[in-house]
Amino acid sequence: MTAAEFPILGTEPLAVELANTLYGVGEARIDFLPDGRRVGEWFAQVSGRHGVAVPMGPHAARVRMLRDCVHALLSAAVEGRVPDSALVERVNGVTAAAPTYLRLDWSGGAPAARWADTVAGPAAVLGSIATCCVELLTGPQADRVRRCQGPGCSLFFVQNHPRRRWCHPSCGHRDRQARYYRRQHTPGAS
Repeated sequence: MTAAEFPILGTEPLAVELANTLYGVGEARIDFLPDGRRVGEWFAQVSGRHGVAVPMGPHAARVRMLRDCVHALLSAAVEGRVPDSALVERVNGVTAAAPTYLRLDWSGGAPAARWADTVAGPAAVLGSIATCCVELLTGPQADRVRRCQGPGCSLFFVQNHPRRRWCHPSCGHRDRQARYYRRQHTPGAS
């Protein structure tokens, strides 16, 4: 497995990208973060887009615990059910470990607000991801969290267009191919 094989969509919130490292269901489930090396590789890939410059490989167990919780919470949201309260408490615990505050930045022409962490290192990184999950599930995008409708795909995404049904155009292509194949190979269809 190479670093290019991570299911990183590139446009989703960091919590969604992390949840998507647990792919599939049942026996066909794939864990893209099985060890510290892979956790480090994944964070290296997302660091440019999300500013995560802390080596996270040594904290693989904590990363996977948060990923499993976020995945379960997003699944509950997509399926319209209430998640186990222990999952909610675990995410809240990680969020509380990295408190943040809003800081005014007026170094340019106009004032801007920036979130700043009061702690550094892995606690700050995981706390930011957990906070992203909380903001996603409680914010204006909460009703737009979806699971891909592509054949065999289980990735989450935030629907940015009313007609979007797939996490990536390749899943849409596979879905159209599957529908075409069913039409062509269904008895009595023309």
